[in-house]
Amino acid sequence: MSAVAEALYNSKNLSIEEYFELENELNQKFEYVNGEIFDMTGGTINHSLISTNVTTVFSLLLRDTPCTVLNSDAKLSIDKMKSFFYPDAMVLCEAGKIDKKSVQYPEIIIEVLSPSTEDYDHGKKFAFYRLIKTLNIYIMLHQDKPLAEVYQRTPDSSWLLKEYSSLDDIIPVKNNLLLAMADLYRQVKFDDLI
Repeated sequence: MSAVAEALYNSKNLSIEEYFELENELNQKFEYVNGEIFDMTGGTINHSLISTNVTTVFSLLLRDTPCTVLNSDAKLSIDKMKSFFYPDAMVLCEAGKIDKKSVQYPEIIIEVLSPSTEDYDHGKKFAFYRLIKTLNIYIMLHQDKPLAEVYQRTPDSSWLLKEYSSLDDIIPVKNNLLLAMADLYRQVKFDDLI
């Protein structure tokens, strides 16, 4: 790590330009919230399987629509907070905006929960995501058991939680889109959490 990169990495008040410079120099992803960066933690096999299943399922279900499905390589920008995140998956439709460095205005965000990030994904991160005016569905998938927490924005802009905990469950989402829990958890072995 160069001296410049080390100074940026240890800074508590990076500009957005410095944040992009640091990611480029280190070839590493960081989440960025109001000048602070946060390391992206490594994932487990279950995390990887679920994330891959999610993007595959959404891509197949939305293939003949104007929607785009993105994985965790896509950086989400939230202007109101001057922040950037890497959700495990996102769905952008008509209002979505994609540029060279980041995307904005997803309709659906999916996070696969990890023990180290679960509280953050439920709390502060969800508070940031709720600022996205186009976001209508936030799905959190547990990796140690079949459990989907699905938050849907209601017409009065509150959020309704529904939980799905059986591999036989079907999750209704956008425009009669139906997600099968069995597809989201395909090949996941809950006793082998690594």
